[in-house]
Amino acid sequence: MAEFENPYATNDPFVEAHFDCLNCGGKLWEYAIQRQMVCEDCRSLFSTEEVFEAQSTETAEATA
Repeated sequence: MAEFENPYATNDPFVEAHFDCLNCGGKLWEYAIQRQMVCEDCRSLFSTEEVFEAQSTETAEATA
């Protein structure tokens, strides 16, 4: 059997995202492999696209 190094076995797959939870305002952590984000406080799960869309809409409204 061939040996290989699995980077996901030694590294944490979660990366702190710089976005707020859409439900409670807590910090979101991104699980990049599945393109999802999870809230550190309420444990809500969001797709990355859903969070990006919500944040861009919020930014556009704030500058208008």
